[in-house]
Amino acid sequence: MPTITSELMTRRQVAELFQVSQLTVIRMEQDGKLQAIRLGAGSVRYRRSEVEKFISNSISATAS
Repeated sequence: MPTITSELMTRRQVAELFQVSQLTVIRMEQDGKLQAIRLGAGSVRYRRSEVEKFISNSISATAS
């Protein structure tokens, strides 16, 4: 059974997955492409399902 922490990704994890900088992930968030969860004290997490959805949408867009 997945735990809450396994369902959340840090900004660094998302950046490593996409092979981009963390600044690029911030820009993706600001552009509304990724939805962030703010935990306070500067901590930000992303739902793994949202990241996977972004990947799926990106692949679909390039295939069209």
